[in-house]
Amino acid sequence: MDFIAKHTSDKFYLIDNVRTSVRDLISREVVSNILVHRDFSSAFPAKVIIEKDWIRTENWCRPRRQGNILEKEFTPYPKNPILARFFVAVGLADTIGSGVRNLYKYTPIYTPGGKPELIENDVFRINIPITETAVHEYDEENELTEREAAIFKMIRANHKLTVEEVMAVLDISRATVFRDYAKIRKKCGVSYDKKAGEWKL
Repeated sequence: MDFIAKHTSDKFYLIDNVRTSVRDLISREVVSNILVHRDFSSAFPAKVIIEKDWIRTENWCRPRRQGNILEKEFTPYPKNPILARFFVAVGLADTIGSGVRNLYKYTPIYTPGGKPELIENDVFRINIPITETAVHEYDEENELTEREAAIFKMIRANHKLTVEEVMAVLDISRATVFRDYAKIRKKCGVSYDKKAGEWKL
């Protein structure tokens, strides 16, 4: 947290009539997330990276699902429940699952228009925009192309949509469908359950 404080600017706001450092609230959630959800059996080093426009983290974990974690579409599940309870007890976390909610709450306050990006894979990544440039970069990267939007519309209409159906409707190759699927998963936070053979929104 001191490392983040040293390399980022502070912005104070009144929250419930109390002068508050939103930056410190964000850094608390970022660092707590690294420790509470880490797979400590891995030698992969946890990282906090401060860039000109972003705070980024990388941390090895045992994923329960793949893709973006969205504010209203996640179920809290601590990878290390004893650590999670300890962090709540000493005041470094509010409740289980509060980290995601707080990042979505405080990031737009710290960086107007900004949204946190939380990506759960073998390497769990958090990206926090800290400048307007990062906000615009995020918006451009996460805007669906016309074809991706068409496929996403098909997915919402049919959760058991097959690759062959997309190929037939849009007259594109199998490889193109899989590339678009990967982008849609990243941009929209959807996931595909191979066992059930259906999309989960």
